[in-house]
Amino acid sequence: MCSTKRTSVSLSGLYNCRLPAVNTPEPAPAGFARPPRASRRRSDGPTHPPPRHTMKQSKSPPPAADADNGTVNRVLRILTRFAEKERWGLNELSRSLNLPRGTTHRLLNLCKPLNFVTQDEEGQYTPGIELYRLAGRLASEIPINQIGDPILQEVRDQTDETVLLTLLVRNELKMFFTSSASPAHPLRYRIEKNRLEPLCWGAAGRSLLAFLSEEEIEQVVRRAEPSPLDGRPMDEDELRQSLRTIREQGYAVSCSQRAPGAYGVAVPFFDLRGEVRGNLTLTIPDFRFDPARQDAWVGLLREAAATLTRRLGWS
Repeated sequence: MCSTKRTSVSLSGLYNCRLPAVNTPEPAPAGFARPPRASRRRSDGPTHPPPRHTMKQSKSPPPAADADNGTVNRVLRILTRFAEKERWGLNELSRSLNLPRGTTHRLLNLCKPLNFVTQDEEGQYTPGIELYRLAGRLASEIPINQIGDPILQEVRDQTDETVLLTLLVRNELKMFFTSSASPAHPLRYRIEKNRLEPLCWGAAGRSLLAFLSEEEIEQVVRRAEPSPLDGRPMDEDELRQSLRTIREQGYAVSCSQRAPGAYGVAVPFFDLRGEVRGNLTLTIPDFRFDPARQDAWVGLLREAAATLTRRLGWS
Protein backbone atom coordinates (compact mmCIF):
# COMPACT_ATOMS: atom_id res chain seq x y z
CA MET A 1 0.00 0.00 0.00
CA CYS A 2 1.03 3.67 -0.28
CA SER A 3 3.15 5.26 2.38
CA THR A 4 1.80 8.28 4.21
CA LYS A 5 4.53 10.51 2.77
CA ARG A 6 3.32 12.30 -0.39
CA THR A 7 5.35 14.13 -2.94
CA SER A 8 3.57 16.35 -5.46
CA VAL A 9 4.54 18.48 -8.27
CA SER A 10 3.02 20.96 -11.07
CA LEU A 11 -2.61 25.47 -15.20
CA SER A 12 -4.80 28.96 -15.29
CA GLY A 13 -8.25 30.25 -15.25
CA LEU A 14 -10.84 30.07 -17.77
CA TYR A 15 -9.75 33.08 -19.81
CA ASN A 16 -9.81 32.70 -23.58
CA CYS A 17 -9.55 28.89 -23.64
CA ARG A 18 -12.86 27.41 -24.69
CA LEU A 19 -13.81 25.05 -21.92
CA PRO A 20 -16.70 22.71 -21.15
CA ALA A 21 -19.46 23.98 -18.91
CA VAL A 22 -18.89 22.84 -15.33
CA ASN A 23 -21.56 21.63 -12.96
CA THR A 24 -21.21 21.06 -9.26
CA PRO A 25 -23.34 18.13 -8.09
CA GLU A 26 -22.98 16.61 -4.66
CA PRO A 27 -19.51 15.03 -4.47
CA ALA A 28 -19.17 11.28 -4.77
CA PRO A 29 -16.03 9.50 -3.62
CA ALA A 30 -13.50 8.79 -6.33
CA GLY A 31 -11.95 5.40 -6.49
CA PHE A 32 -11.44 2.24 -8.42
CA ALA A 33 -14.50 0.51 -9.81
CA ARG A 34 -15.10 -2.66 -11.76
CA PRO A 35 -16.61 -1.91 -15.19
CA PRO A 36 -19.47 -3.94 -16.70
CA ARG A 37 -18.44 -7.38 -17.96
CA ALA A 38 -18.58 -6.35 -21.62
CA SER A 39 -16.60 -3.09 -21.21
CA ARG A 40 -13.78 -2.37 -23.59
CA ARG A 41 -11.18 0.35 -23.98
CA ARG A 42 -12.70 3.65 -24.77
CA SER A 43 -12.10 7.33 -24.24
CA ASP A 44 -14.67 9.05 -22.84
CA GLY A 45 -19.89 22.78 -50.64
CA PRO A 46 -19.35 25.28 -52.74
CA THR A 47 -21.36 28.47 -52.30
CA HIS A 48 -23.78 29.70 -54.93
CA PRO A 49 -24.61 33.29 -55.89
CA PRO A 50 -28.03 34.57 -54.83
CA PRO A 51 -30.76 34.23 -57.45
CA ARG A 52 -31.41 37.19 -59.70
CA HIS A 53 -34.64 38.98 -58.88
CA THR A 54 -36.84 40.41 -61.61
CA MET A 55 -39.31 41.85 -59.15
CA LYS A 56 -38.80 45.05 -57.24
CA GLN A 57 -36.23 44.51 -54.54
CA SER A 58 -36.46 45.60 -50.94
CA LYS A 59 -34.54 48.53 -49.59
CA SER A 60 -30.78 48.07 -49.82
CA PRO A 61 -28.84 47.44 -46.60
CA PRO A 62 -26.75 50.29 -45.25
CA PRO A 63 -23.27 50.72 -46.68
CA ALA A 64 -20.55 48.61 -45.08
CA ALA A 65 -18.91 51.68 -43.63
CA ASP A 66 -22.10 52.56 -41.72
CA ALA A 67 -22.44 48.99 -40.40
CA ASP A 68 -18.82 48.99 -39.27
CA ASN A 69 -19.47 52.12 -37.22
CA GLY A 70 -22.54 50.76 -35.41
CA THR A 71 -22.54 50.38 -31.63
CA VAL A 72 -23.15 46.62 -31.73
CA ASN A 73 -20.30 46.13 -34.17
CA ARG A 74 -17.93 48.15 -32.01
CA VAL A 75 -18.91 46.31 -28.83
CA LEU A 76 -18.33 42.96 -30.51
CA ARG A 77 -14.94 44.14 -31.74
CA ILE A 78 -14.04 45.06 -28.16
CA LEU A 79 -15.10 41.65 -26.84
CA THR A 80 -13.10 39.81 -29.50
CA ARG A 81 -9.97 41.63 -28.32
CA PHE A 82 -10.16 39.65 -25.08
CA ALA A 83 -9.64 36.45 -27.06
CA GLU A 84 -6.23 37.84 -28.02
CA LYS A 85 -5.18 39.23 -24.66
CA GLU A 86 -6.70 39.12 -21.18
CA ARG A 87 -5.83 42.61 -19.85
CA TRP A 88 -6.12 45.86 -21.76
CA GLY A 89 -5.44 49.46 -20.83
CA LEU A 90 -7.90 52.01 -22.22
CA ASN A 91 -5.37 53.75 -24.48
CA GLU A 92 -3.96 50.48 -25.82
CA LEU A 93 -7.43 49.09 -26.53
CA SER A 94 -8.62 52.24 -28.30
CA ARG A 95 -5.51 52.25 -30.51
CA SER A 96 -5.98 48.58 -31.42
CA LEU A 97 -9.59 49.32 -32.45
CA ASN A 98 -8.73 52.60 -34.17
CA LEU A 99 -11.41 54.29 -32.09
CA PRO A 100 -11.28 57.50 -30.06
CA ARG A 101 -10.43 57.02 -26.41
CA GLY A 102 -13.73 58.52 -25.29
CA THR A 103 -15.75 56.24 -27.57
CA THR A 104 -13.89 53.16 -26.34
CA HIS A 105 -14.50 54.19 -22.72
CA ARG A 106 -18.23 54.67 -23.40
CA LEU A 107 -18.52 51.25 -25.05
CA LEU A 108 -16.69 49.55 -22.19
CA ASN A 109 -19.10 51.18 -19.76
CA LEU A 110 -21.97 49.61 -21.72
CA CYS A 111 -20.40 46.17 -21.19
CA LYS A 112 -19.59 46.51 -17.49
CA PRO A 113 -23.14 46.44 -16.00
CA LEU A 114 -23.79 43.21 -17.92
CA ASN A 115 -20.58 41.67 -16.51
CA PHE A 116 -19.05 41.16 -19.94
CA VAL A 117 -16.12 43.38 -18.95
CA THR A 118 -14.66 44.31 -15.59
CA GLN A 119 -11.77 46.40 -14.26
CA ASP A 120 -9.01 45.26 -11.91
CA GLU A 121 -7.32 47.28 -9.17
CA GLU A 122 -4.89 48.83 -11.67
CA GLY A 123 -7.69 50.04 -13.94
CA GLN A 124 -6.99 47.41 -16.59
CA TYR A 125 -9.99 45.96 -18.41
CA THR A 126 -10.46 42.18 -18.21
CA PRO A 127 -13.17 39.69 -19.27
CA GLY A 128 -16.21 39.61 -16.99
CA ILE A 129 -17.88 36.52 -15.58
CA GLU A 130 -20.70 36.60 -18.18
CA LEU A 131 -18.18 36.47 -21.01
CA TYR A 132 -16.58 33.43 -19.36
CA ARG A 133 -19.97 31.82 -18.81
CA LEU A 134 -21.06 32.38 -22.40
CA ALA A 135 -17.79 31.01 -23.72
CA GLY A 136 -18.07 27.97 -21.47
CA ARG A 137 -21.64 27.22 -22.50
CA LEU A 138 -20.88 27.52 -26.20
CA ALA A 139 -17.77 25.42 -25.80
CA SER A 140 -19.34 22.36 -24.23
CA GLU A 141 -18.72 20.51 -27.50
CA ILE A 142 -15.30 21.97 -27.71
CA PRO A 143 -12.13 21.30 -29.56
CA ILE A 144 -10.02 20.74 -26.43
CA ASN A 145 -11.66 17.36 -25.81
CA GLN A 146 -11.68 16.54 -29.51
CA ILE A 147 -7.98 17.39 -29.66
CA GLY A 148 -7.16 15.80 -26.32
CA ASP A 149 -8.96 12.45 -26.60
CA PRO A 150 -6.61 10.87 -29.18
CA ILE A 151 -3.65 12.01 -27.07
CA LEU A 152 -5.14 10.45 -23.93
CA GLN A 153 -5.79 7.21 -25.78
CA GLU A 154 -2.19 7.04 -26.95
CA VAL A 155 -0.88 7.52 -23.40
CA ARG A 156 -3.34 4.89 -22.13
CA ASP A 157 -2.16 2.41 -24.77
CA GLN A 158 1.49 2.97 -23.84
CA THR A 159 0.97 2.74 -20.07
CA ASP A 160 -2.08 0.46 -19.78
CA GLU A 161 -3.40 2.82 -17.09
CA THR A 162 -6.13 5.45 -16.80
CA VAL A 163 -5.12 8.93 -18.01
CA LEU A 164 -7.09 12.12 -17.28
CA LEU A 165 -7.25 15.59 -18.84
CA THR A 166 -7.67 18.21 -16.11
CA LEU A 167 -8.45 21.91 -16.60
CA LEU A 168 -7.97 24.80 -14.19
CA VAL A 169 -10.82 27.22 -13.39
CA ARG A 170 -8.64 30.02 -12.16
CA ASN A 171 -11.29 32.51 -11.09
CA GLU A 172 -12.68 29.80 -8.77
CA LEU A 173 -9.26 28.38 -7.79
CA LYS A 174 -10.66 24.95 -8.61
CA MET A 175 -10.18 22.31 -11.29
CA PHE A 176 -12.25 19.71 -13.10
CA PHE A 177 -11.65 16.53 -15.06
CA THR A 178 -12.89 17.05 -18.61
CA SER A 179 -11.89 13.79 -20.33
CA SER A 180 -10.34 10.40 -19.64
CA ALA A 181 -9.17 7.21 -21.33
CA SER A 182 -9.25 3.92 -19.42
CA PRO A 183 -7.66 0.51 -20.04
CA ALA A 184 -9.49 -2.81 -20.11
CA HIS A 185 -8.35 -3.80 -16.60
CA PRO A 186 -11.18 -5.08 -14.39
CA LEU A 187 -9.93 -2.63 -11.76
CA ARG A 188 -9.49 0.95 -12.92
CA TYR A 189 -9.90 4.50 -11.68
CA ARG A 190 -13.38 6.01 -11.67
CA ILE A 191 -13.84 9.79 -11.91
CA GLU A 192 -16.72 12.22 -12.14
CA LYS A 193 -16.22 14.68 -14.98
CA ASN A 194 -17.03 18.41 -14.98
CA ARG A 195 -17.30 18.68 -11.19
CA LEU A 196 -15.24 21.39 -9.51
CA GLU A 197 -12.55 19.92 -7.27
CA PRO A 198 -10.11 21.50 -4.76
CA LEU A 199 -6.50 22.15 -5.72
CA CYS A 200 -4.86 21.22 -2.42
CA TRP A 201 -5.27 17.42 -2.63
CA GLY A 202 -3.74 14.99 -5.11
CA ALA A 203 -1.21 15.29 -7.91
CA ALA A 204 -3.78 16.68 -10.36
CA GLY A 205 -4.67 19.61 -8.10
CA ARG A 206 -1.24 20.37 -6.71
CA SER A 207 0.45 20.35 -10.12
CA LEU A 208 -1.79 23.34 -10.93
CA LEU A 209 -1.62 25.06 -7.55
CA ALA A 210 2.19 25.07 -7.56
CA PHE A 211 2.28 27.39 -10.58
CA LEU A 212 -0.25 29.97 -9.41
CA SER A 213 0.70 33.29 -7.81
CA GLU A 214 1.63 33.48 -4.14
CA GLU A 215 -1.57 35.37 -3.44
CA GLU A 216 -3.67 32.65 -5.06
CA ILE A 217 -1.81 29.94 -3.17
CA GLU A 218 -2.52 31.78 0.09
CA GLN A 219 -6.22 31.92 -0.77
CA VAL A 220 -6.28 28.16 -1.34
CA VAL A 221 -4.38 27.52 1.90
CA ARG A 222 -6.75 29.74 3.91
CA ARG A 223 -9.84 27.92 2.66
CA ALA A 224 -8.29 24.45 2.38
CA GLU A 225 -10.90 21.72 2.51
CA PRO A 226 -10.51 18.47 4.47
CA SER A 227 -9.28 15.39 2.64
CA PRO A 228 -11.95 14.03 0.26
CA LEU A 229 -10.69 10.57 1.22
CA ASP A 230 -10.79 10.50 5.02
CA GLY A 231 -11.68 14.03 6.17
CA ARG A 232 -8.29 14.79 7.74
CA PRO A 233 -7.34 18.50 7.83
CA MET A 234 -4.77 19.93 5.48
CA ASP A 235 -1.18 19.93 6.76
CA GLU A 236 -0.05 23.41 5.68
CA ASP A 237 3.68 22.73 6.07
CA GLU A 238 3.45 19.52 4.05
CA LEU A 239 1.47 21.30 1.31
CA ARG A 240 3.99 24.15 0.98
CA GLN A 241 6.93 21.74 0.82
CA SER A 242 5.07 19.69 -1.76
CA LEU A 243 4.50 22.78 -3.94
CA ARG A 244 8.19 23.71 -3.77
CA THR A 245 9.14 20.22 -4.92
CA ILE A 246 6.63 20.36 -7.76
CA ARG A 247 8.00 23.67 -9.02
CA GLU A 248 11.54 22.30 -8.92
CA GLN A 249 10.90 19.08 -10.83
CA GLY A 250 7.93 20.15 -12.98
CA TYR A 251 5.55 17.32 -12.14
CA ALA A 252 3.56 15.97 -9.19
CA VAL A 253 3.23 12.56 -7.57
CA SER A 254 0.73 11.69 -4.84
CA CYS A 255 -0.55 8.59 -3.08
CA SER A 256 -3.98 7.96 -1.55
CA GLN A 257 -4.97 11.64 -1.42
CA ARG A 258 -8.13 11.40 -3.52
CA ALA A 259 -8.76 7.65 -3.68
CA PRO A 260 -7.57 4.81 -1.43
CA GLY A 261 -4.62 2.87 -2.78
CA ALA A 262 -4.22 5.12 -5.83
CA TYR A 263 -1.09 6.86 -7.08
CA GLY A 264 -1.32 9.98 -9.23
CA VAL A 265 1.39 11.29 -11.57
CA ALA A 266 0.56 14.69 -13.12
CA VAL A 267 2.36 16.93 -15.62
CA PRO A 268 0.97 20.47 -16.12
CA PHE A 269 0.72 22.34 -19.41
CA PHE A 270 0.87 26.08 -20.08
CA ASP A 271 -0.39 28.62 -22.62
CA LEU A 272 1.60 31.07 -24.76
CA ARG A 273 1.97 33.47 -21.81
CA GLY A 274 3.38 30.76 -19.59
CA GLU A 275 0.21 30.54 -17.49
CA VAL A 276 -0.74 27.11 -16.18
CA ARG A 277 -3.94 25.86 -17.81
CA GLY A 278 -4.33 22.18 -16.98
CA ASN A 279 -2.55 18.84 -16.74
CA LEU A 280 -2.41 15.25 -17.86
CA THR A 281 -2.61 12.79 -14.97
CA LEU A 282 -2.00 9.05 -14.75
CA THR A 283 -3.87 7.18 -12.01
CA ILE A 284 -2.39 3.84 -10.98
CA PRO A 285 -3.45 1.31 -8.30
CA ASP A 286 -0.71 0.93 -5.70
CA PHE A 287 -0.21 -2.78 -6.47
CA ARG A 288 0.65 -1.85 -10.09
CA PHE A 289 2.77 1.18 -9.22
CA ASP A 290 6.46 0.58 -9.98
CA PRO A 291 8.81 3.42 -8.88
CA ALA A 292 11.30 2.25 -11.50
CA ARG A 293 8.79 3.24 -14.21
CA GLN A 294 8.02 6.70 -12.81
CA ASP A 295 10.55 8.57 -14.97
CA ALA A 296 9.21 6.85 -18.09
CA TRP A 297 5.63 7.78 -17.17
CA VAL A 298 6.61 11.41 -16.58
CA GLY A 299 8.39 11.47 -19.95
CA LEU A 300 5.30 10.16 -21.73
CA LEU A 301 3.07 12.72 -20.02
CA ARG A 302 5.44 15.56 -20.88
CA GLU A 303 5.53 14.52 -24.52
CA ALA A 304 1.73 14.25 -24.59
CA ALA A 305 1.31 17.66 -22.90
CA ALA A 306 3.65 19.22 -25.48
CA THR A 307 1.60 17.68 -28.30
CA LEU A 308 -1.64 18.99 -26.77
CA THR A 309 -0.40 22.56 -26.35
CA ARG A 310 1.06 22.57 -29.85
CA ARG A 311 -2.27 21.45 -31.37
CA LEU A 312 -4.12 24.06 -29.30
CA GLY A 313 -1.77 26.76 -30.61
CA TRP A 314 -0.23 27.40 -27.18
CA SER A 315 3.36 26.58 -28.14
